[in-house]
This record gives sequence, structure tokens and C-alpha cells, in this order.
Amino acid sequence: MKKTFFILATFLLIVASGFSFYHSSMVDETSFKMNLEYKGMNLVAPIKELKNTTFDELKAHHINSISLIPYAFVDVENASVHYNDKRQWWGERTEGIIASNQLAHEYKMTVMLKPHLWVNHNFYTGNLDFATEAEWKKWEADYEKYILDFAQLAQQEKIELFCFGTELGNSVAKRPEYWSQLIQKIKKIYTGKLTYAANWDDFDKVPFWNELDYIGIDAYFPLSDATTPAVADLNEAWQQHILKMEKLQAKTNKKILFTEFGYRNSDQAAKEPWKENQSGINNLAQANAYESLFQTLTQKKWFAGGFAWKWYADAYHKEPNNSIDYTPQEKPALKTIKKWYQ
Repeated sequence: MKKTFFILATFLLIVASGFSFYHSSMVDETSFKMNLEYKGMNLVAPIKELKNTTFDELKAHHINSISLIPYAFVDVENASVHYNDKRQWWGERTEGIIASNQLAHEYKMTVMLKPHLWVNHNFYTGNLDFATEAEWKKWEADYEKYILDFAQLAQQEKIELFCFGTELGNSVAKRPEYWSQLIQKIKKIYTGKLTYAANWDDFDKVPFWNELDYIGIDAYFPLSDATTPAVADLNEAWQQHILKMEKLQAKTNKKILFTEFGYRNSDQAAKEPWKENQSGINNLAQANAYESLFQTLTQKKWFAGGFAWKWYADAYHKEPNNSIDYTPQEKPALKTIKKWYQ
């Protein structure tokens, strides 16, 4: 009788321990999901005005932060930067940024202000270069004014996070002293959180991460050539990139923020996510790519979350010629994002 009781008690203890371990694992997974600082979206600037319905939809999908993008245009021949042009969309200009930020705050969302440069179609800003010192100096003076103007705006409007550059790898590599002095000037104006959006292929070469609050990465990592990649295969492909991120994270002790991440609803969505040359509507490929990103990254305590690319404030995504696009709006990928953001 005693032997039977002992066996039964031992069995119940093992079962209870197993349940406790399983339950603990589930809690840990949930806590990672819940503790993401930024469950974000990059908001495509509205052409004329921003409506409450945009934020109603964002809130309904558990999005707690948006990125606002005041574009500037580079004239390479004249080494100049132009912004706040009347021909720009309202949401890209100062007045639109102020109004959009205020509305986001009314909806209890945080905001990242993320200036972008536009050179011309298909020109990658990371390749921006000038032949002479005089040209570099002229461009840098223009860029500094652009950035400090919006740093002042970010301080004035209590914007929580300021990203002072996006994918400018060649400039950062060639002109590190310029960037260090610019960061110090920004800090004299702006007291919020600070980051820079490095491209996925050069984030480990940025020399000034220790001066910032987050390591920012535009996370278009190549993962799979498959037409419709399986989530398990994508999870495995992530590991090489995660090792690289973890090495930098351990060195700097800074959290990593995906300042951009996203996939088009096309065949081979995870092959070269930064490109727009893949054809063939493939909603499952997009959804699987998002699912894998969240499955792998949300398990990392150093991952602060990020901003999916992208969400249209206007109904631009409903036009017939935009059936393949990055936006998850009205696609299965949005259900995936909502599940992981809740």
C-alpha cells in the first residue's frame, strides 16, 4: 500500500512539475509579447489631412506607436537638401507632423520622428557620395539644418523618439566625425530617446551606437529564395542574423529596435525584402515572413520591437495597381501582426 502511494505521489509530482514548467514557458512567451516597447507602424504621410479613422484602425490592431516621416529631397548636383516644400504631401511637412503627433498622443500612442532622404527613384541613400570636400561640407550643412530643425520640433511637441538618419552607410563610414558632432548638437536640443536607422547589412559598422538609446536597424534581412517560405525554414534562416545582432548587443548593452521591417505580399517575399521587383500576389508568403519574425525576435529580451513598413493613412492601398505592396492592410499578414501585438 505504501509502495503504491509512493508511486502515485511521485507521478503526481512529475505531472505537476511538467505543468508548472509548461505554464511558466507560456507566461514567459506572453510577457515578451506584452513587453515590446514599440508595437509600431511606419505611417505613410496623408496627402491632405489625417483622420481619426486611421487611428481607430491602428488601435484596433494593438499598435501603440507610429513613425512619422518628414521627407527631404537631395539635389546631388548641387549637394543640397530641401524640405517643407509646398508641393510635398501635407503629412510630410512641419504642419502635418505636428497635427499627426498630436492626434497620436490623443490616442495614447508614442511617436518616432524619422527623417528620410529622397534622391531619385531607385537610388539607394546608402550610396550617397560626393567627389570633393566642398561638396560634402555643403551637403552636411544642409542636412544638419534639416535634422536640427526637426530635433527642435520633436522637443517642442514632446515626441518620444527621434531617429536622426536613415540608411546613410557611405556617409557614416567616410565622415564619422561629422556624425559624432551632429549627435552632440541634437542632444543639446532634444532630450527624448535617440536612434539611427542603419541598413540590415551595415548596422554592425556604425561607430556611434554607444551615444544613442537604441541600435536601430531597417531589418530587411534576406531569408529565403522559396516562393512561399515555410515559417520553420524562416526561423532557421534568422539565426545567422540574430547571432550578428547579439554580438553587437552584448558589446554595447543597447536594446535593438527595428526602425523598419516588412515584406510585400508577393512570391519570394523573404528573398530580398528591400526590393520591389518580385511579382505574383502571395499573401501567405507575406504572412509567414511576419510570423517568423515575431516568433524568433520576441523571444529576445534585447528586442525593443519596431515599426512595420507600412500603413497608408489615405486609401492608396485600395487602388488596383497597388495589389502588391508592403502594407499589411486588408491582408492576412495584418491578423498576424494583431496577434503578436496584443
